[in-house]
Amino acid sequence: MEQNGQISLSNLQVKPSDLELLSTYFSIIHHSKGRIRLRASLKLKNAAQDSKIDAKELMEKLSKISSIKEIKFNKLIGSLTISYDANLIEPSLWEDAINGRNLEKIANVINENLKDIK
Repeated sequence: MEQNGQISLSNLQVKPSDLELLSTYFSIIHHSKGRIRLRASLKLKNAAQDSKIDAKELMEKLSKISSIKEIKFNKLIGSLTISYDANLIEPSLWEDAINGRNLEKIANVINENLKDIK
């Protein structure tokens, strides 16, 4: 599923182990219902450079998920802000994901949402 050395995101399936790894790269700055702001660790930059995932494609795919209203990444300060529909994604799931809890349930929710995008 690689194209030009990049991993295709068209059939992406998230596993709990993926979420566990991802949680090591982010911490919560602020969370209110429908909006979460995360701090990206410096090790994310190194991991992203070594990754075969196209970050631009990933952001485009994520923005197509119906429960995600907006995603903004601020490279200067290393923050990621996600506005989401709190009626479709329980706010507690975000905190659980970042804190490494209920990862099986969260992976299932993410994979259901990923079915919406092409």
